[in-house]
Amino acid sequence: MRSVGLCGLLLAALGTSAFAADMSVLRGSQGLAPSEPVYFRWEGVYVGGHVGYSSGNADFSNGSGDLVSYILRNTLEENEMGVSRWTTLPSRNGMTGTGWGGYIGYNAQWDDAVVGIELNYTRLGQKASASDTMSRYQLLSDNYIHSVNLTTGAGIDLTDLATLRLRGGWAASWFMPYAFIGVAAGRADLTRTATVSETVYDANWNYLYRVSPMTRSDNRSGAWGFGYSLGGGIDVALMANVFLRAEYEYVYFGDFQDMKVTVNTVRGGLGVKF
Repeated sequence: MRSVGLCGLLLAALGTSAFAADMSVLRGSQGLAPSEPVYFRWEGVYVGGHVGYSSGNADFSNGSGDLVSYILRNTLEENEMGVSRWTTLPSRNGMTGTGWGGYIGYNAQWDDAVVGIELNYTRLGQKASASDTMSRYQLLSDNYIHSVNLTTGAGIDLTDLATLRLRGGWAASWFMPYAFIGVAAGRADLTRTATVSETVYDANWNYLYRVSPMTRSDNRSGAWGFGYSLGGGIDVALMANVFLRAEYEYVYFGDFQDMKVTVNTVRGGLGVKF
């Protein structure tokens, strides 16, 4: 009887050990152990379209200097009075309007970090213009008083805007906030004009003669300007491969025929990810 009791205790112990092992395997199969976080996948090629509203500024202050310099080349007036450096034109705000366009890009993703490159295009119709007149007189080295009158004008119609961007984003579940920086190219129709006239007096302000107005103009269609862009936004996934977009972009062009242009744009768009 004693040997039978010992055998029973041994079998019970073995059964308890086996049950504990089975429970351990079962817990593992049911995923009770800590799980890895799951991120929405923004990786891949994507395309989309957008509409937006833009406001801008055009700085015309140096827009006519080269025209004046050509009119007064090799003259005392330019050499001693620096007429081409006169700031005759102001800046103009109010370059406002709507635009539309599209974009194509590629995202690479590591966990919740997203890095990508994107080409973005917008068709615009933003216009600004300015004109003004300035007069100065000075006793020059020929001992005559030269009274110079300068009239200038300039205008710009910004029609196209394209940016190539580097983007960095954060995959926060089904939405992704991002920031970007890039290079920008713009195309515009430009008009510029400058007219110089002069009256000459002796040192006692006695009238001697008057120089007839001389005018030079420069009108260009499809002129290109280059600069940089920066901004940020958010992409929101509607489903696995369709997303909405909202963003802000600032663009600076440093040289549209010596005119500086800035553009601020807010956009909304719809995209498809492949």
